[in-house]
Amino acid sequence: MEIQIPEDDPVRMASAQLEELKYRKLYRAYSSQGRKSAAEPRIIFEVLIYGYMCGIHSTRKLEEACRKRVDFMWLLQGEPVPDYTTFA
Repeated sequence: MEIQIPEDDPVRMASAQLEELKYRKLYRAYSSQGRKSAAEPRIIFEVLIYGYMCGIHSTRKLEEACRKRVDFMWLLQGEPVPDYTTFA
């Protein structure tokens, strides 16, 4: 199933802006030991920032948005939905 998002939708604009950032420091903060993150760190960061833009500050509400809202599903790019502890 392909998710259709209009070209001028805020999620596309946010994603385009966030794609331009350099994520070297973010990836250095993640340990190569232990269990693997539910989704790629860059994508988790983008979901977190977009959630804040939408007024969602609760980690449980972010998880719910990733499961139910098409714009968040599009932003996840097919990655598994992170649970609220991943965001926290």
